[in-house]
Amino acid sequence: MATNSSPDSGFSVGVLGSARLTGDDPRCATAREVGAQVAGQGWTLLTGGYGGLMAEVSRGAADAGGRVVGLPMRGWTDLVPNRWTTEHRWSDGYPERLGHLLGCDAIVALDGGIGTLAETTVVWSALQTEPAAPPVVAVGPAWRALLAAIAENLIVGPEDLAHVTVVDHPSEVVAAIRAGRAARRAVQPRG
Repeated sequence: MATNSSPDSGFSVGVLGSARLTGDDPRCATAREVGAQVAGQGWTLLTGGYGGLMAEVSRGAADAGGRVVGLPMRGWTDLVPNRWTTEHRWSDGYPERLGHLLGCDAIVALDGGIGTLAETTVVWSALQTEPAAPPVVAVGPAWRALLAAIAENLIVGPEDLAHVTVVDHPSEVVAAIRAGRAARRAVQPRG
């Protein structure tokens, strides 16, 4: 059950992840555990609101008594928000949806595809120039490999890579979020 006595019970965590994975994929259990960890802190969970890992993380949070907010898109008329979202913040387009994500207190990136990568990198980019941008916590070995490839092939320095904390297990997510929030610092715009 969520603990609403937390000093940051108004805290919101956006969780990004693939819509394509089904319940028998082991990454779904990871998503459910992340959802339960977030809800266990009394934090609000935000997801895209649809299926796959978004549904699994929503389920984990709802089963733990948490508040689950979906960010569905009005134009996606053939998709239905998952049953674990208790509130919807409908968006007319990506700029509005990204605004909701950038308004979170932290972002957690699970395994995903182009959408997950795009949304994660928008927040990551904001961390370079916006003091209030949410910290990014990425879960799993795929993110370590991706960040290593980015470091090797793009013009990205250690100070840029330091904006993303990679953890191996869902049990490490809460501590990484707290550390990211505590490490807030003045930023200088970078190109």
